[in-house]
Amino acid sequence: MPEDAIDSFLKADTWERLRRVQDPRLEAKLRAYLGLRVFEEFQGLAARAREHLGGRPPNLIFVPGVMGSLLLSQSLGGIWWIDVRTLKHLDDLRLSPDGLSDANPGHVISPCATDTVYEPFLTALLERDDFAHVGFPYDWRKPLFASAQALRDRIVDLHAASGGDAIHLVAHSMGGLLVRMTLMEYGDELWDKVGRIVFLATPHYGSLAIGGYLKNHLWGFDLMALLGRYLGRETYRSLWGVLSLLPAPRGIYPGTRPTDQTQWSSGELDDPYAHPCCNFDLYKAEEWKLGLSSAETVQLQTVLNSAASFHQKLYKAHLSLSQDLRNRMLVIAGIGYKTLFRLGYRNRLFGLWEHMEKVTSRVPGDPHRDGDGRVAVASASLEEVTIRYVKGVHTGLPNIPSVYQEVFRWLQGKSLKLEDSVEDALSLHLGPDDVGLAPNLDGTARSSAEEDDPGYLNFEAPSPDQIQLLESRLSAGEIPEFITTRLL
Repeated sequence: MPEDAIDSFLKADTWERLRRVQDPRLEAKLRAYLGLRVFEEFQGLAARAREHLGGRPPNLIFVPGVMGSLLLSQSLGGIWWIDVRTLKHLDDLRLSPDGLSDANPGHVISPCATDTVYEPFLTALLERDDFAHVGFPYDWRKPLFASAQALRDRIVDLHAASGGDAIHLVAHSMGGLLVRMTLMEYGDELWDKVGRIVFLATPHYGSLAIGGYLKNHLWGFDLMALLGRYLGRETYRSLWGVLSLLPAPRGIYPGTRPTDQTQWSSGELDDPYAHPCCNFDLYKAEEWKLGLSSAETVQLQTVLNSAASFHQKLYKAHLSLSQDLRNRMLVIAGIGYKTLFRLGYRNRLFGLWEHMEKVTSRVPGDPHRDGDGRVAVASASLEEVTIRYVKGVHTGLPNIPSVYQEVFRWLQGKSLKLEDSVEDALSLHLGPDDVGLAPNLDGTARSSAEEDDPGYLNFEAPSPDQIQLLESRLSAGEIPEFITTRLL
């Protein structure tokens, strides 16, 4: 058995991965790495996929979300990902102060493949004759402008190779922001080459989950806490791309703009910062009260300034688009799950901020209080862009058949079938097409209508003894589901 069987599997495209899970020579190693349930889900996908004949040239680019691209560093031993082989290298992901290179120049970490979490959606693409796709892995650690030119080049190259066919863009989560950044920077060159665009669960105006991790450092369920054991606070604060997913500043975030007829009100007379997501300024480093040194505070402020500027530029760019261009876009937003909607300090003795409240309860009819477990509806929406809703969890949204069938209808210019109101989408009885095809592969097996996504809703950190037990079990190969742990 070749020593690099796992790395070769991870670096492969969807078709090659499906071929490899059917290879008896690789079965034992892949089963041990993926875990029995994920391995069986892969085999089920492989049974569905017809022979890949390589037909038409690619006319669709899939752009994954944060942590949806695998990273490679030859100096660190090949593929970097969240598993026992590379766990002690997680802090090697730290970036330089400007966020554009690795803190250790010898690491040279770069994107190499789309994560396995998307295989049901990508398998569905393989089954079609009208679309052929390529994935666009990118370094999600870095500011998105650092990847925009590469995406621009991929669009231009595919357009030329296809003989001038329009290139469609389908993006999940953070990938949608990269698509918008690329069109903002290179739109004059690209709009006549781009066909239709789909944003799946994209946090157009940010996700408070990122702020929750900044404040309490990867709080939540046990495996997230285990991730935080190896991905340090300083490393997390160095990830410019991740922190650009903080909720947009007041004046940009929906409900806080001067043009809004009804300003958001928290109902608290002492709320010093009227924002649906917080009662403090997310973009002032000292207001996070992280106990940082002066130098660390200055560095965090630099990253926050960049994130604020990112949101401002994207918002202005979207407002400048013609309605014809907006009409090429579709948003599909997940609903029906508890989400971290708001962080708020509670005023205690002598005016000190000593306790932070976390609002996670849903409020029917309120876009600031419904979401997919990671992104609120208000943030997933885009002005004057068609939107459809589905009950689904953030990470697994692309893998729901009713979702990717809607994507195909949109790209073909056909009538849409998903509901255009939250109320109607929630009232539907869930059928086979509303359930993700790989719940263990994408991690949604931990979530259901009755048991909401636990990614950061449990605020009790595991004890040191519990962490030690988890580490022992992970080393023994007893927690293969650790590889599904995601920041967003």
